[in-house]
Amino acid sequence: MFPEERRNKIMTMLLENKRISVKALCEATQASEATIRRDLSYLEQHQKLERTHGGAVVLENISLTQEDSFSQKSLKLHEEKRRIAATAFHMLEENESLVLDAGTTTLELAKLIGDSNKHLVVVTNSTTVSQTIARNPNVELYAIGGRVRLNTLAAVGNMAMEALERFNVRKAFIGVNGVTIDNGLTTPDLEEARVKYQMMKIASEVTILADHSKFKKVALCEIAPIGRIDRIITDTQLKETIVSQYSQYDIEVICV
Repeated sequence: MFPEERRNKIMTMLLENKRISVKALCEATQASEATIRRDLSYLEQHQKLERTHGGAVVLENISLTQEDSFSQKSLKLHEEKRRIAATAFHMLEENESLVLDAGTTTLELAKLIGDSNKHLVVVTNSTTVSQTIARNPNVELYAIGGRVRLNTLAAVGNMAMEALERFNVRKAFIGVNGVTIDNGLTTPDLEEARVKYQMMKIASEVTILADHSKFKKVALCEIAPIGRIDRIITDTQLKETIVSQYSQYDIEVICV
């Protein structure tokens, strides 16, 4: 296993368990204790975790400075993303208008729309989402143009912003890289953050699609404070204590 793969696995296990031992990491990665300790030191230096005696714990709010590729993200928590997308799909009514951003969970929602016969009006800045939804002949599809970010396959920039300003939709389904009470919704790229915020502005109702690994993470650029959203759909691995925090802000949290 390459160092980057091993460190990604360490972070995945840590985010799922919040605390993990060196021994458990050795067993999971088939690496020596010395190698794991070096990995933990590296990750601590990059503010990904906090080392403890015999292991590591997750930081209260993890700072995200790098972004995985679209293909890398699509492989993580796939079943959870499918359940989240299915719940969002069942919220759609006939002839409803919606906007979808570029993300791996919104792509799962797009697959369900594309394989259905629902009559919908869909606006998206995602090349993959638009191609997928186009399978449904009953969808009136608007593909927003602009400069395409290769990391997310999302159209961004002034062209995308100006195009979005022309629409008013009923629902927005937005993916994020980080969610916290204090820092709100965040993503690593400034231009993509602007586009996501514009999508929220043109929608009457905003739903965030975010698996449990996105919580207590802070990426570089703010999209919006949590007060701008109506609902979060996540998976059942999110702790009840975190769910209750968002409920205090009158945000509906659906765990599936």
